[in-house]
Amino acid sequence: VDKIRDYLYTIYDSIESNPIAVSQLPRQFNEKIRRDKSLPDGIDLVSYIQSWLKDVKHAQELLRTIAARHDNFATFDTISDGGNSLHELTRQVYSATWPHFHGIINTAIDKAHIDLNGLDCCIDLLEYSLCTASYLDMTLERSAFSKQFDRMNQYNNSKTKRDGLLRKDSGATPLSEKTTEFESLDEVRSLTKRLHTSLCVNDSSVQTMKNVAGRIRNGEILLNNPSRTFIREGNLTKRHQLAGRSKTYRFFLFSDTLVYAHESSNGDYKVHEELPLHLMKIVENKHTGSTVSSRSFYIHHPNKSFLVVASSEANKKEWFSDITRSIEREIKRKARIESARKASSKAPSIASC
Repeated sequence: VDKIRDYLYTIYDSIESNPIAVSQLPRQFNEKIRRDKSLPDGIDLVSYIQSWLKDVKHAQELLRTIAARHDNFATFDTISDGGNSLHELTRQVYSATWPHFHGIINTAIDKAHIDLNGLDCCIDLLEYSLCTASYLDMTLERSAFSKQFDRMNQYNNSKTKRDGLLRKDSGATPLSEKTTEFESLDEVRSLTKRLHTSLCVNDSSVQTMKNVAGRIRNGEILLNNPSRTFIREGNLTKRHQLAGRSKTYRFFLFSDTLVYAHESSNGDYKVHEELPLHLMKIVENKHTGSTVSSRSFYIHHPNKSFLVVASSEANKKEWFSDITRSIEREIKRKARIESARKASSKAPSIASC
């Protein structure tokens, strides 16, 4: 320990007696660096190096503080019993830091519907955390990160299924609890690699959802539902059944709701109505005497009921087909949620056992 402290004092005294100084460099040298594009735009070399030195100052102060302390530092000279001391030290360090990693990953999963890139980056952090916990044989920590991996996998599978992109190898299977240390490390690396590849498929749909929401006033509310996806948009003429008034709106079809809005003077779309699909029914317009019957259909909803007219018969068929499929999928999704809720309510509680 005395040798380490003396060594740290020597380093600090050397830096203190010979501080790093930046002289004014020739303009030609600065221009050469600029031509080589080695610096960010708007920053000269002297300012760039001075910013480095400002960051180093905190490290110098930390070095001086460490040298003044009389703590025992672990070195390879103190390791005995085949490296068990270093192994135990690593366990202690990881035991103190793993909750921070766990919290970051949880936040990334919760916000994945808004920032899928954040989740993609956290896959690497999760791989590191799982591998470290497995190597150090830390059962509690490994179990916690394994559950996070399962959450990532479930989110990815549900997302790809909604987008119609689910393949047999699109997601990863849950981590096995009965594996050896080295089998577990290989398993983690393999599964995270597959999850990386699968998430790339979803990125475009998330970005599309964000772009559409950005054109709707207060559209960020639409991003609060992580299961919501964008289907299509376009102009349709809404015709009131009783008053007979007609007005063209911009319709936005999402996986769980139909929104129609008008364009404001600011260029964004102000929402008139949002109609959940699981309560909606659409029917063909069978009035043969009408000139628009072939390119129109009825929308029936507890909130609103009206006739919409498309620009052409082909456009009407596309809208009718997409809305019909979206309604069917949303009703099935609601049914699955309700079945799961009923099943969980019937499950015996701890108090009743």
